[in-house]
Amino acid sequence: MLPKNKKALFIALLAVGALLMLLGRLYTPTAREEIQDEAALHTAHAPPAHETTDIYAAEARLQEFFSLVEGAGRVRVMVGISARRETVFAVDTNKNETFTQEEDAQGGTRETRTSANSQQTVLIPDRNGTSRPLVLRETEPAIEGIVIIAEGGDNPLVRAELTRAAQAVLGIDAHRIQVLTMQR
Repeated sequence: MLPKNKKALFIALLAVGALLMLLGRLYTPTAREEIQDEAALHTAHAPPAHETTDIYAAEARLQEFFSLVEGAGRVRVMVGISARRETVFAVDTNKNETFTQEEDAQGGTRETRTSANSQQTVLIPDRNGTSRPLVLRETEPAIEGIVIIAEGGDNPLVRAELTRAAQAVLGIDAHRIQVLTMQR
């Protein structure tokens, strides 16, 4: 049997590995290839359906690992994210402006301004010969915080261990972690 501090380190490392595997599935490049609607080509805000289920799966795995902490008991976890995935595409903008100034026989002037704007998404060919939009920037969701509700959440030592484990796994500061006591 491992001493207490080595056991906590082992659990934290196991949790980190599991979360890294889950986060690897969360940020797959396939979302870029699934864009087919012309209206969505300028800025896409809706998350793919699998992204939401991956967050729930990550929460379930964290619950499982955090419940292994000595004294934690049953655990529930909720991870808060700041925003959904955002993809910004390159757009070719054409702006045409004309200005006309006319003078009439009485000495008056008339000015006419016209402008026309058009935008078209920049497309590039892929390996298959089909065109795909040119991606300028992709922003991934960021973890804003986590709430851990544990049966042993009233014990200061359990709170500290759960907080340290969440910091290690999620890479967030302690002030973004709340450990609460589960209703019995």
